[in-house]
Amino acid sequence: MEAIQGQSRAQGIGNSVKALRRNGWVPGIVYGSDISNQEIQVQGKELDAALRRQATNKPYKLMVDGNSFDVMVNELQRHPVMGNILHADFRKINMNEKVNTSVPVLMTGDPELGVATLVRHNVDISCLPGNIPESFTVDVDGLNIGDVILVSDLVVPPGVELGVDATEVLISVLPVKAKSEESIEAQHDAEQVAEAAGSTEQANRV
Repeated sequence: MEAIQGQSRAQGIGNSVKALRRNGWVPGIVYGSDISNQEIQVQGKELDAALRRQATNKPYKLMVDGNSFDVMVNELQRHPVMGNILHADFRKINMNEKVNTSVPVLMTGDPELGVATLVRHNVDISCLPGNIPESFTVDVDGLNIGDVILVSDLVVPPGVELGVDATEVLISVLPVKAKSEESIEAQHDAEQVAEAAGSTEQANRV
């Protein structure tokens, strides 16, 4: 289990959210059924590193002022352009009680014919925090157009219960879309314009 170091967030002048972020901190909050909401701050670089080492749907050990909490990342707010984390919400959990979360579906391999398309990118599950899989990987090697992979085809670890219907489609193999005459013509026109522009620029240099 990855550990995240944090500390209580001080209140008052000079401790605004903007000031924290300028100094490399990420403001956050930890809450749960048996604790009151606690405002905290964690170092942005350390949080990024922990999230790279472990999937966000797995439990983390959050250390705050000498106290240890088993938590899950409930929400991460990121900058729409830069992508850096602006705020983090952590939910305190009991490692001996089941939790509900979602697990991403990943594809490996290539179909014999057609293109494999993810119909569902995530699958809801219920299990003990320590049993949460990082992902469900599905091999689409050798599939053909019209083939589908259902939820029931997943290899589910022991102790994990799926929260979606077994007959739902996860992956569908579709025909490769052929370019329409209009798109081919537009591409041809664009190439001609580019060639003409190149010839004009070369002539101007001469």
